[in-house]
Amino acid sequence: MADAGTLNPAVKANLEKVLGEEQRNAALRMAQIRLFLSIIAGVIVLAPSQRNNPALAPTVYGTVVFALVSAVVYGVTRLVPRVGKWGTLAVAFVDVPMLAFIQHLQADRLPVAWYGVPTAVALPCGLVALSALSLSRTVIALTAMMATFTILRRLLSLELPIAPVLLTVIVPPAIGLVGATVVGRIRALVHAARKKDLVGKYILGERLGAGGMAEVFLATYSPEGGFERKVAVKRILPTYAERPESIALFRREAELGAGLAHPNVVQVLDFGADGDTWFIAMEFVDGLPLSRLLSHARKQGTPLPLPACVYVIEQLAEALDYIHTRTSPTGSALELVHRDVNPPNVLVSRIGEVKLNDFGVARAAGKEQLTEAGMLRGKVGYAAPEQLLGQPYDTRADLWALGVTAFEVLLLQKPFTAPDDVSLYRACLEAPIPSPRALRADLPEALDEVVMGLLVRDPRARFQTAAQVLKRLDGLDPALTDRVLGRKQLATWISDTRKTLSASANAFVPTPHAPQADPQAATMTHDLRIAPPPATKDGER
Repeated sequence: MADAGTLNPAVKANLEKVLGEEQRNAALRMAQIRLFLSIIAGVIVLAPSQRNNPALAPTVYGTVVFALVSAVVYGVTRLVPRVGKWGTLAVAFVDVPMLAFIQHLQADRLPVAWYGVPTAVALPCGLVALSALSLSRTVIALTAMMATFTILRRLLSLELPIAPVLLTVIVPPAIGLVGATVVGRIRALVHAARKKDLVGKYILGERLGAGGMAEVFLATYSPEGGFERKVAVKRILPTYAERPESIALFRREAELGAGLAHPNVVQVLDFGADGDTWFIAMEFVDGLPLSRLLSHARKQGTPLPLPACVYVIEQLAEALDYIHTRTSPTGSALELVHRDVNPPNVLVSRIGEVKLNDFGVARAAGKEQLTEAGMLRGKVGYAAPEQLLGQPYDTRADLWALGVTAFEVLLLQKPFTAPDDVSLYRACLEAPIPSPRALRADLPEALDEVVMGLLVRDPRARFQTAAQVLKRLDGLDPALTDRVLGRKQLATWISDTRKTLSASANAFVPTPHAPQADPQAATMTHDLRIAPPPATKDGER
C-alpha cells in the first residue's frame, strides 16, 4: 500500500476526514470525562462536612461553574459535529485558566501560603495528562504551555528559591512530551490501519460478506467536490491475488459488468489494482438478497403475494432478456449466458427494485462450458440439464435457472432436493418436476404453464428467449401483473424481513463460527466440483 505522501488527493482527503471523525470522538470522550469529574468534585466540595468551611467558598463556586461549562462543552460536542471536534481545546483555554483563577482566590484564605502549592502543581499536571485523550498533539502542547505558565506564576508569587521552581515547572512539559509521544504513536497506528482500509479511491467500511475467492465491503467513494456515494467494493482474497487464472476471472467479471447498464442489473462502476490486491467497485443495493427474503417467508410460513412473485419473475426475465440480446460494439450478438441465476444472486432493494448480480462466471454461449472435467461453474441445483451433462448450452440454460428460481419464489421450496451433490445431480436430471399449481391452490393455470415451460429438460422444447417469457407474463390477469402493487408488496416484505433480522441480531451475538450474511455478500459464487453420475450398463447416462 502506498505511503500517505503518495496517496492521491481524494483518498488523502478521505483519510483526513476519517481522522477528523476520530478526533471528534476523542473530544466527546473528553467532554464526558470532564463532566463526570466535575460532578465528583461537586459531590466532594458540597459534602455536609465541608459546607461551613469559609475557606472553600471559591472552590465551591468554581466547581459549580466548571460543571456548567463541562455540560455546555459536552452538549456542543455531541450536537454540533463541526464545532465539537474542537471541544478538546476547552482544557487548555477554559479549564487551566479557571483553575488558576480559583487557586488565586483560594490563596488569600489559606493560613500558610505554601499550603496550596501541591494542589497548584498537581491539578494542572492532571489536566495535561487529561489532554492526551484528545489524540491531538496541538491540544497537549497548548495545555502543557498554559499549565506551565500557571504553575510558574503561582510559585513566583511565593518567592521560593529558583531551583525548586525550575524543577517544578518542567513537570507539565515532561508529561506533555510523554503524552504527545504516545498520541503520535497511536495516530501512526490508526493511520496505518486506515490505509489498509483504502482501496484505490474508496474507503472500506463494514465487511458485508465473503465467498469463494473474494470479499465484499460497504465502501465510500468521496472524490474532491464534496459529494459522497456508497458503493460495494469486491476485493480479491490474498490467497487468490497472485493466481493469474483468478485475476483473469475477476477481470472478466468486471469487463462484463461494466458493459451492462440496465435497471435490473447491478452496475459495475470501477475495476483496478491497489497495491497487492484487485478490486471491483459496484453499485450498492440497500436491501437483501432474494434468498434471505425467501428464508424469512419460510420461517413465517407465509408465501409471498402473487403480484410480488410475478413482479420478481418479470424483473429477472427483463434482466435476462437484456443480457442475452446484448451486442458487441461491431453489432454482433454476444449471446451472454449468466450461468449462475439463483436467489442469492438476486438483490432486492428496500424500495422493491430487483437486480441480477454476479457475472463472475458469465461468458458467451458455446465457449468453455467446463473448465476441466467434473467442474461446473455455478450451483448444481439451478444448473440446466445440458450444463450438468457437459453438453453445449446457450442462453436457454439461464431460462431453466429462472424457472427454478420462479418455482422457489412461488412455493418457498425448491423443485429438486437431495442430501448431497451427487443425489441432487441425479434429481435434476431424472426426478419428476412437480406442478406449482398442485402445491399452491391460488396459483393460476397460466402462471403454472410459464414456470413449467421454463422447467423443460430438453432445451429445444423450453422457452427459447426471455422475451417469450415476458410476453406470456403480460398475458396474465392484470391484477397479477400490476407492477406498482407487486413492487409495493415486495418492499413491504423487505421491510418486515429487515426488522426481524435486526431484532434477531440484537438478541443474538454471532460467534466467529456463525457469520452473518448481507445483501452484497450474495455476489459471491463458488465453483462446485461434482462427479458425473455412474454410467449404466449400456454406457449411457
